[in-house]
Amino acid sequence: MFWRFGGYAQLSSLDTILDKPDVTVEELLDESDLIQELKQQNSKLIEYLRDENVLERLLRYVAAPKPILSPDEDTSGDGGAKSGGDGSREGFFGKAKGKARSKSISKSDAGESEENKEDKQRMKYAYVACEILSSEVWSISEAILENQDNLRNFWQYLKQPPPLDPVQAGYFTKVNESLLDRKMEEMLEFFKSIDNVVPDMLQHVDCPMVMDLLLKIISLEKSEGGQGIVDVSASTYL
Repeated sequence: MFWRFGGYAQLSSLDTILDKPDVTVEELLDESDLIQELKQQNSKLIEYLRDENVLERLLRYVAAPKPILSPDEDTSGDGGAKSGGDGSREGFFGKAKGKARSKSISKSDAGESEENKEDKQRMKYAYVACEILSSEVWSISEAILENQDNLRNFWQYLKQPPPLDPVQAGYFTKVNESLLDRKMEEMLEFFKSIDNVVPDMLQHVDCPMVMDLLLKIISLEKSEGGQGIVDVSASTYL
């Protein structure tokens, strides 16, 4: 295994992609070794992922109910990274007719509708984005909490009428549980600042993943810095 020693290290394919001036989030999400490179603390990759606009797009992929606009189709004028100026749910989730397409999607593929292909792509990106946002990279968690507007928009996911897709709800819960584990005090303060958050969660009482998240938040009452969260939850609901 001589390549492990100095002078023989293989150059990461992700490093090559990141060197491109016009690299997109989607190009990285399509890379099979992205998660492995993240686990290996690829500094160039982490720096890219910590960018505010990149994190916003990753949060959108986790929570979007339909395929979001690809960068070349986004009409916001910023390559698809920024939401509408009013921070609305539609702007954040990029619902614009759900017309996003990947270059890997071919209309000639037989036996599968384009809608199904787009949905598969959306769920693939949702999974990879979830793995990035819930990774053990502390600087990514810190970067998410540095811009709470993006996180607040992310929580608009719970304002959808039930039922939620259980897989996607699991991704939403995993990201937030990861943030709670790493940045408990900051996340509890953020939680207290969200209007109607408990009623929004309770409307999805039949979704085990959402209820797991609510119970985890309530259980933090006994943790240092978590005192009062039960009272806040009860008063918000009442």
